[in-house]
Amino acid sequence: MTPVAALLLAALSPVAHGVDTHVEGFAELRGQWSAGVDGQQLLMVERFRPTFEASLSKRVALSSTIEVNLSQGRRTQTELQRVLENSDLGPMLEAGQCEWPTPDNELLWTDEASDYVYVDRLYMDVYLPKADIRVGRQALQWGSALMVNPTDPFPQVLLLTPWLPRAGVNSAKVSLPLGEAGLIQAAVGADDDFQGLRSALRTTVNVLETDWSLVGAWRQDARNGVVGVDIKGTLGVGFWLEGAVHLDASDRHTDPYEELAVGLDYSLPVLEMMTLAAQYYRNGAGTTEPAGGGAMGGLTDAVEMPTCTGIDLGDALGGGSATPDPFAPVFGGKNYLMAVMSLGISPEVGLSGAWVQNLDDASGMVVPTISAFPLEWLEVTAAAQVPITFTGESGELRPSGDDLVLTDPSGALSIDFSGMVPSTTFLLWSRFSF
Repeated sequence: MTPVAALLLAALSPVAHGVDTHVEGFAELRGQWSAGVDGQQLLMVERFRPTFEASLSKRVALSSTIEVNLSQGRRTQTELQRVLENSDLGPMLEAGQCEWPTPDNELLWTDEASDYVYVDRLYMDVYLPKADIRVGRQALQWGSALMVNPTDPFPQVLLLTPWLPRAGVNSAKVSLPLGEAGLIQAAVGADDDFQGLRSALRTTVNVLETDWSLVGAWRQDARNGVVGVDIKGTLGVGFWLEGAVHLDASDRHTDPYEELAVGLDYSLPVLEMMTLAAQYYRNGAGTTEPAGGGAMGGLTDAVEMPTCTGIDLGDALGGGSATPDPFAPVFGGKNYLMAVMSLGISPEVGLSGAWVQNLDDASGMVVPTISAFPLEWLEVTAAAQVPITFTGESGELRPSGDDLVLTDPSGALSIDFSGMVPSTTFLLWSRFSF
């Protein structure tokens, strides 16, 4: 935090010397209620996210975004600790004198300033006669598909966190226009520790009013790569086909697998405007019978494990020795249907809905949303995340209680995680823009 903050202040120092500057952003208050869980159910989050932009010359601009994020209430860390201590694993934790991490400020769960304030974006744009260059921590997203992008070198799924921007990537990106016929984009980056090199190349040409793209990428930190195509155009309705082959050279020894998304969208003159989009998505790395416990979404990856004497908690929880793939598909099944609908009722009120359906086990997730803009600078949004099933049986996106009970191979230990997965999540947030 300190070196980056120092760089930010140094970069913005010309502001005081007449450089053309601009500041915008928002403050946000969000409440999240998890129904059907044990322990604390309410989470409150306060965010402040200003963006500073400075035009240093006609061809050079600097941009930075600071994220301030405080939260109170339900925490995965606390709930996992409670579950493990109350399970069959509890006596083992006590015998191993396990010590869980405890922050200095337990209300806000913070130890230092970097826990709640950090520089999320910091990059410089250079506009050359034949190319545009952006260097620094920036958002990178490639692909035309809905919700998931098989050809994106740095994938991120924000279905359940629609308020979040994409995570920044430390990188340099060059965009080279090919006249009016296409574009070449190249990006080279690294992880947050500047250890693993990540490189990607995307070439796009426009033929018959359709964008045809070839993509290739290699991620040194994960030791895997992507080769794919992305096609997007309009033939009465909008359409896209995005597919990729994933190659793995890591200690996971994953066989090459395909990932495909093909879909359509269409706009209708209903009220202000109605937009409909639907997509079939195939994850070649998945299974037609994904475990319902997949809804856990890697809970143990999101927390810090305790320090113990004489026991390996990772083994006790069924962890493997291979490093997990940080770029693995977020879904565990093979075949999915995805759909999005948005309807502008008036300039001030809009409705939308997202639906993800696992076609192999009949489980799904529906996310209805209503947004209102009572003032030009104020947005109020309410949403819900509702797991569903058409067969009454459990599945990946709507697991049963039995799916969420972890038992070791010997049957001696049993851990019930069912109290950590909500039956429905309700969200309400207000965003004040400036």
